[in-house]
Amino acid sequence: MSIWSWLLAGAGTWVAAVVLKVAADAIVQRTASANLPDWTAAILSGAWSSLCELGFAALAFWYFHATFADALVLALGAAGAEFVVLLIGALGANLSKPLSKAKAAATWNAFFAERAVAIAGHLASRSLMWLGIGGTAGIPAVGSALGLFATTEGIQAYGQAKEWDWLNPRTLWPFLFLEIALVGAQIVLFVLWSQH
Repeated sequence: MSIWSWLLAGAGTWVAAVVLKVAADAIVQRTASANLPDWTAAILSGAWSSLCELGFAALAFWYFHATFADALVLALGAAGAEFVVLLIGALGANLSKPLSKAKAAATWNAFFAERAVAIAGHLASRSLMWLGIGGTAGIPAVGSALGLFATTEGIQAYGQAKEWDWLNPRTLWPFLFLEIALVGAQIVLFVLWSQH
């Protein structure tokens, strides 16, 4: 496949995962009779999100016999699709409720800082998943990719449930440093397992 096909595949896997996540969330909310604690719901949400996003990526890697370069392009396609959707949402929110210059600057700084870390997370998680599917690391890489990405998604879900103030530096920076540590762990595992 061409580089553009892999970019589109990345965007497509992300969109398909989001549709599946939203549909499952709607079904669970309609049929669930018990209210789960926020941390339990966040763990389940993170695991499901990881399974959807990385599952579709793994399927693409396996079916199309992806190279490592293909995996990176697919990751950029997924990250790009997510970035565009969130940017449109942020622009819409900013237009409907104009902010002071200082508040607008803080909002955009937080948005771009979080997106930079998220893009690194897309690259790291999909690289580790590729190493398990198309590389030599097998199940340990697949499990690590799923688990670390689930942790990332679960933390975000917990923060949303608790209505964290993402613009507060005391919330934003610890969150970003934790996310960076999770990305770093994936990179370290990728490097270690790719040498075998």
